[in-house]
Amino acid sequence: MSNKKLILGVAAGVAALAVVSLLVAKKKKSKRAQLSEAAQDAKDNFKSKLNELQRKAKREFNNTLEDGEKLANKAKDRANEWVNKATS
Repeated sequence: MSNKKLILGVAAGVAALAVVSLLVAKKKKSKRAQLSEAAQDAKDNFKSKLNELQRKAKREFNNTLEDGEKLANKAKDRANEWVNKATS
C-alpha cells in the first residue's frame, strides 16, 4: 500500500506541476503579446509623427521658396529701376 500512495503522490505532484507550468507559460505568452502590441503601437505612433513632421517641413520649404522668389523678383525690379534711372 505504501508504494501505491507514493506513486499516487508522485503522479499528483507531476499533474500539479504540469498545470502550474501551463499557467505560467500562458501568462508569459500574454506578457509577450502585450509587449509586442505596445511596440507596434509605438512604431505606428512614431511613423505618424514622422509623416506629420515631413508634411510640415515640406509646407515650410514651399513657403520659404515662395518668399524667396518674391524677394528675388522685388530685387530684380529695383535693379531694373536703378538701371533705368541711371541711363535716363
